[in-house]
Amino acid sequence: MRLSVLFSTAWLFTWAFAQQPSLLERAGQEISQVVERALPAVVTIEARLSGRLTRSSGFLIDSSGWVVCSAEGVRTQTRVTVYLPDGEPVVASVAGVDNITGLALLQVNTPLKLPALSWGESDRAPLGSTVILIGNRSGLEGSVTVGTLGGKDRVGVRRDNQRVVLLLQFNGTVGSGESGAPLLDSQGRVIGVMTGELASVEGAPVASVAVFGFAVPSEIARRVVNDLRTKGRAEHAWLGIDYQGLPTGVVVRRVAMNSPAQRAGIAVGDIVVQFDEKPIRTAADLTRALYFAQPNQRVAITVLREGQRISLPVTLGAQSL
Repeated sequence: MRLSVLFSTAWLFTWAFAQQPSLLERAGQEISQVVERALPAVVTIEARLSGRLTRSSGFLIDSSGWVVCSAEGVRTQTRVTVYLPDGEPVVASVAGVDNITGLALLQVNTPLKLPALSWGESDRAPLGSTVILIGNRSGLEGSVTVGTLGGKDRVGVRRDNQRVVLLLQFNGTVGSGESGAPLLDSQGRVIGVMTGELASVEGAPVASVAVFGFAVPSEIARRVVNDLRTKGRAEHAWLGIDYQGLPTGVVVRRVAMNSPAQRAGIAVGDIVVQFDEKPIRTAADLTRALYFAQPNQRVAITVLREGQRISLPVTLGAQSL
């Protein structure tokens, strides 16, 4: 009798366990739910650039019709067409463009209350976590790609103007038309905005279609978008140097004429090792420090020059493009 009860209990446990969805099934269900909620807020941007009709991606950030997209998708246009997920085309005005980060902001002309995505915090997203890209891949609207957060603080150089940008690395395939698309965390919050037209990242050239892509982190994108919305332009702190990472710090390769760096006495060959209280060990450290500094902020930059540490007070400038 006891043996029979044990067998019955074991069978019931096995049966109950078999009815539970697997880890992969639960993950798939959660991803599907995120996509279902986010998809209505992802849009396609259509513009005629240099006589050619182009399509890129974007997303709504509030119900009144503000749309974040890529600068390369709108260029010098003042009005473009936005296709909502139901396929309806609506006219949108270009509220502002930031050619430093490659982001732009549109306002859709519609009385409808539209669905919107919320910002997340890329700083808190762990490396290796699941992230979701939704965009217009080669004309295929609402394309979904699931990948992982492969890296943070990657230093990229924009192809069109050689500006340095701080980036997240998305380990997942990326195609043409997906610049401006939202990169979502597992809760469906925007932790990055996909960017295109990069000449290089960490010194390596970037292909237009690749097994990984790059996004402007939400902490930077959110500030830029707020500037575009309130002022029509985004301002960034400006130091005025070209630099390269070394094992001992970041070496200054060029100092711009009449720049804050030149006025402070920073010279070619100096090795930057500290920005205010922050140690500078890599080019990404300095790029990050500058992106999170304020225009006209006074900072202390410490350099190594001929073996001596020198602290130089610098009043940062402002740049807008």
